[in-house]
Amino acid sequence: MSDSQLQLGEDESYRALQSSWEQVLDALSERVNKPSFESWIRTARPLGMDGGLVRIGTPSRFAKHWLESKHLDAITELLEAQLGPPIRVKIELVEENEPVLLTEKLPRKPAGRTAEDDDVISQPLNSRYVFDNFVVGPNNRLAHACAVSVAESPGKTYNPLFIYGGPGLGKTHLMQAIGHYVLDNHPGTRVLYVSGETFTYHYITALREHRTADFRRKYRNVDIWLVDDIHFLVGKERTEEEFFHTYNAIYDMGKQIVLTSDRAPKDLDLDTRLLSRFECGLVADITPPDLETRMAIIQSKAASENMTLSNEVMLYIARLITSNIRQIEGALIKLHAYASLMRAPVTESLAQEVLGNYFGEVEIAVVDAQKVQQEVAKRFNVDVAAMKGACRSKDIVLPRQVAMYLMRELTNWSLPAIGRVFGGRDHTTVLHACKCIAAKIAADQAFAALIEDLARRIRGGKTC
Repeated sequence: MSDSQLQLGEDESYRALQSSWEQVLDALSERVNKPSFESWIRTARPLGMDGGLVRIGTPSRFAKHWLESKHLDAITELLEAQLGPPIRVKIELVEENEPVLLTEKLPRKPAGRTAEDDDVISQPLNSRYVFDNFVVGPNNRLAHACAVSVAESPGKTYNPLFIYGGPGLGKTHLMQAIGHYVLDNHPGTRVLYVSGETFTYHYITALREHRTADFRRKYRNVDIWLVDDIHFLVGKERTEEEFFHTYNAIYDMGKQIVLTSDRAPKDLDLDTRLLSRFECGLVADITPPDLETRMAIIQSKAASENMTLSNEVMLYIARLITSNIRQIEGALIKLHAYASLMRAPVTESLAQEVLGNYFGEVEIAVVDAQKVQQEVAKRFNVDVAAMKGACRSKDIVLPRQVAMYLMRELTNWSLPAIGRVFGGRDHTTVLHACKCIAAKIAADQAFAALIEDLARRIRGGKTC
């Protein structure tokens, strides 16, 4: 066999492995939460295959440990399904000078940091998490404005910045966007991005290996500290104590700290000393986006994937998935993949076929005005007739506005049509009601939960 034939065979073998790895990534993206997937799995790359041995490379020591301890069996199983058994997978640390075929560049390292430092502590930033593609709405406007201000003047305003909200609402996006902005505009700045889980792992490892001095030197020699999912520290007393001292050291040097959590500081079961420090800066929440914001998000993400969606399709997805942006991304990926595979246009009927069973069908057809009014009246203990009438009592105005808002969210009724079933009110009144409720949802997490519960009950046919 000639050298050219041998090289061709090797190239084809690698391309087959690479194609199989893409299938593995697609499968794992459904099993692993998005931040972990983007940080630890997507950054890994196939290095080669020798017989039944598949070598997978990763640029991070922590990622190597994480893949080996949590996902090696799943990766092996998925590769066997693509390439045929038996397969043995070896995870290897890829140094910068090691030659490897890559389809895209590895995540950049923060300027001013060594490869060793990054391998030990800093997680990579997702290149898609930048301010330019973050869709701003009533639910996240304050958090976005604060994040931009922090990125432009780190350590000078809103320190610390604490962003909280439910999963998949954009907390990690805003946090990493700060890191990207600073690195792009201030080369040499030392940016450290970690999750609460990663901090815990690094600290426990340092204790076990008697390297706490090295751990502290690396963690405290930063300019911007981005800590995702701080609630992971709850219940870990020694780690919490170390975090407290690390926080103090960074803050006392005037460096910027940004934190995210799934709940407000006051709801975290952490040391009161830590909570008081979290609350001395600015606390901003992110709530589930309203219908218009969800449609804008879908439009933005579809454009980034070169997808063309009709307003009907976007409206269907926006009503199908109401509280998790990450699920919207997953829905678009599924829809795009299915349409490409079947070579079919993306229509509303196709979206219903592909997404309905997976995410739960939207019950638009059975959600009518009477149903919304009855459920809202029951929850607020008022009469439907009073909501339709002219009464302007606060006890009636709020449920009336809630019912209008939910009709706008859960049905395909127009604003004038909604106004007509509420005593012939003008469409501007309905629009004002929707804006008032959207603002209240953005400002009050408990109220947002109430609206979400009402919407779920109305869609599911349950009674309050």
